[in-house]
Amino acid sequence: MFYRIQSRISGKRVLALFVAANTVYFTMLIYSIPMLMQYSSGLPIFDMSPLGYSYKEAMVLLTSLGDEGRNAYVSIQLILDLFYPILFALCYFALLQWLIIVGELSNRLWLYISIIPIFACVFDYAENICIWLMIQGYPTIAEDLVVVSSIFTQAKSISTMIYFIALISALVLLITRWVLRRVVVKVR
Repeated sequence: MFYRIQSRISGKRVLALFVAANTVYFTMLIYSIPMLMQYSSGLPIFDMSPLGYSYKEAMVLLTSLGDEGRNAYVSIQLILDLFYPILFALCYFALLQWLIIVGELSNRLWLYISIIPIFACVFDYAENICIWLMIQGYPTIAEDLVVVSSIFTQAKSISTMIYFIALISALVLLITRWVLRRVVVKVR
């Protein structure tokens, strides 16, 4: 399966996916998230709470957002977050697959690590559904819904963190190999 996908991956495709994913991400970072944090008087939104949140914290956030803020969450943030998870998954899966090819990373572990963004995508969509349900149900929200939403938020954060640690490790490995090859060539 991986080899069929790798045959379709190129540096240009990875770059295009990177630009698309990060355009949406930076739009959220500079527009929708600060706007929602203004509505919430500085409280971090669900998406930006990597350690999760309690029922009480969720209720405080939803209350402080007010009607306008909750509406903006659904009509702006969650709309942007419809596109970001899949773009993230495609971009970062393709990036590591491309590094496996060009960097000749032969350990199969890298192939398995490359699918972590797909799991992060699934967790992000599940989190978004829970957030939508919480906003639609406000002010009467089941505590279990908040617990499940928080678990998805944490799973998304953990999988993303593991992926980026692995990606940085792969880059360090490839740069080290490249430097060592240049040193060996100069010594000869």
